[in-house]
Amino acid sequence: MKTSIRFRPTLLRGLALLSIATAAVAVAPPADDAKARVAAGKNRFDALCVSCHGAAGTGVAPGSSAASYGPRLAGRTDLDPTLIHERIVRGKHGDKAMPPWGTVLDEEAIEQLTAYVKLIAATQPKAATHLTLAPFDLDDPTRVEAGRRRFAKTCAGYCHGHEGTGGRAPDFKGRGDDLPPELAFETISKGRQGAEVMPPWGAAFSPDQIWELVAYLKHLGRQQP
Repeated sequence: MKTSIRFRPTLLRGLALLSIATAAVAVAPPADDAKARVAAGKNRFDALCVSCHGAAGTGVAPGSSAASYGPRLAGRTDLDPTLIHERIVRGKHGDKAMPPWGTVLDEEAIEQLTAYVKLIAATQPKAATHLTLAPFDLDDPTRVEAGRRRFAKTCAGYCHGHEGTGGRAPDFKGRGDDLPPELAFETISKGRQGAEVMPPWGAAFSPDQIWELVAYLKHLGRQQP
């Protein structure tokens, strides 16, 4: 004897809706894809772009070899995704030139960078924090000499060269006043990432010792290159 199974209309509708929902889940992209793209873009930005555009795209303080550095990206409503993508691929000539990354990075990496720059462009930059001020006269010969000895011991050999010239990093001698003392203190304390990487010395030196280094850098800036 055959047994017939009857489905109620409401049950049939429920099964149909369940089937549609299951299919939608199967084809929908993971919710975290966008976050993963932005995170990958941030990692790439930190490795390639921070030295020019600053951490989180907040720019580099004025006077830091400004011709070599790019502008602030955070809070830039004029940067739409198409412009960001094109600038990354083609770069920029002229004032504040930027190298083209289209021959170095693949399309996926460029899309990741575009996603991160789009995010920071829509984010208002944080107000500048109060910079630490020198606790003593940076022209004090005793402090300058202390900074010179520390520089010769820890900074000259591998990166900055004897008396701040001829090393792998930019020269200090003859730079004049284009390196503000407060910025020099922050850079020595916290280091730098990107193309011109520098380790942080804030844990190795006291604030006074770092300021003595700054005093010596200021002294070097007045010397003839």
